[in-house]
Amino acid sequence: MRGTMRVARVVCVAVAVLALALNAWAQTRRTGAFATLPPGEQKIVRALFEAQKSSGTATPLTLDEIAARKQARGGWGEVFKSMKAQGKLTDKSLGDVVSGYERRHPDMAAKPDRVKPDKPEKPERMEKPEKPEKPGR
Repeated sequence: MRGTMRVARVVCVAVAVLALALNAWAQTRRTGAFATLPPGEQKIVRALFEAQKSSGTATPLTLDEIAARKQARGGWGEVFKSMKAQGKLTDKSLGDVVSGYERRHPDMAAKPDRVKPDKPEKPERMEKPEKPEKPGR
């Protein structure tokens, strides 16, 4: 009896660990609207996602849902206004949301250094050959 209970517990724990691992794996393999955005816009989505206040009944929007709203409405200002109208955000402006996110994540605030490609060296100027003097001058 004890052996059966232990086996059942081990199986339950293994299933729970497997479920958590699959969930984490699925979240890293994004194929929705969020994954199609450039890095700068992904930062805005993450900022809006983290800024959502969690109330008891309202479920926060996912990263893909926020990105889809941007694609449907055309601008981040409209997305911000609609989320604020739904009571999901308390910040005064989209700028406040993004700057708050950058304060919490300073590594995301830094812009990547742009590396300029090396210019090829200019070839040395060739000296002009001297013109021969014309006879009779």
